Amino acid sequence: MINPKDLEQLPIEESETIPSEWYFKKDIFNVEKKYIFSKSWHLVGSESRIPDVGNTFIAEILNQSIILVRQKDNTIKAFYNVCQHRGGPILREDCSVKTFQCKYHGWRYNIDGSLNSTREFNGVKNFNDEDYKLKSINLKFFLGLIFINFSKDLNSLELKIQEIKNLISPIDLSKYKYHSRVSYNIKCNWKTYIDNYLEGYHIPFVHPKLNKLIDYKLYTTELYDSYSLQWVPIDPDLSPYQKNKQSTNKAFYLTIFPNILLNIAPGRLQTNIIDPISENTCVVHFDYYFENLNEESLKNDFDFSEEIQQEDIQICQEVQKGLESNGYDKGRISVRSEKGLHHFQSILKRYLSNG
Repeated sequence: MINPKDLEQLPIEESETIPSEWYFKKDIFNVEKKYIFSKSWHLVGSESRIPDVGNTFIAEILNQSIILVRQKDNTIKAFYNVCQHRGGPILREDCSVKTFQCKYHGWRYNIDGSLNSTREFNGVKNFNDEDYKLKSINLKFFLGLIFINFSKDLNSLELKIQEIKNLISPIDLSKYKYHSRVSYNIKCNWKTYIDNYLEGYHIPFVHPKLNKLIDYKLYTTELYDSYSLQWVPIDPDLSPYQKNKQSTNKAFYLTIFPNILLNIAPGRLQTNIIDPISENTCVVHFDYYFENLNEESLKNDFDFSEEIQQEDIQICQEVQKGLESNGYDKGRISVRSEKGLHHFQSILKRYLSNG
């Protein structure tokens, strides 16, 4: 299925890109789900979406429906959205609850996941409530953002968080407020979208307005253990972003392996979650957070972001066709401009090798 030679780690000067079939073969996609996504941290959304006790929201990660709920002690817990009786759904939509009730047979659960009551279960022997509480999921928090991990063998998120805080200082993302989500269905493999995000090499040809806004000659990529940071100065006179007291007149683009992107611009955080749907489709969720939720001043930001995103969708879908063409297999990598891509593909190979 995977040629061991394609997993070899080479310096960027000698490297080729990963084989094109890794972008459209179903067996490769299934291996990635098992050995990468099932073991990684996933960005779910904002704590601010469930501010009060009993508030819930439903998320779907890797085809797993999960419930996040605010507890009586103001903490947040996450559970699989699955009744422990016969697999029925607990919730179908975001709401506020005092207890959960399964939509199939009516079993009730407390919001801490413990079993509250069953129906018509007299006579059942050797039944222990503790054995039938909702299945919980690991949680971590970063500046108001919620991350989950399905694995029992957790890699460290804390170190990344502290490093990222230091890199973007003095910007304080904890002061930014959730505004809205926009989602895009894209006809490309999840890695096609990530590859495109990881380099500014394409900007002069794909994003003419963005190219005018930034100082392309100073576009910089910095590499870390399991994430990379791209940053570039922006022209404050052309900026569509809010004026910010902490503004450094830079745009920061963080990629946390495998599929979390943080776009940080003056006064705004935009998180991107690349949800792998199939071997050649993905959904990209854009969540917007702002320091100032003045609607009038946000329009330029949204309009600019939408234009950039449509340009990215077009090129990613075209590249996906190219990757599936008989006329392409592997390419070479720019040492100056594509080291973020090489870094990402090296981590990908490491996960697959360990799997």
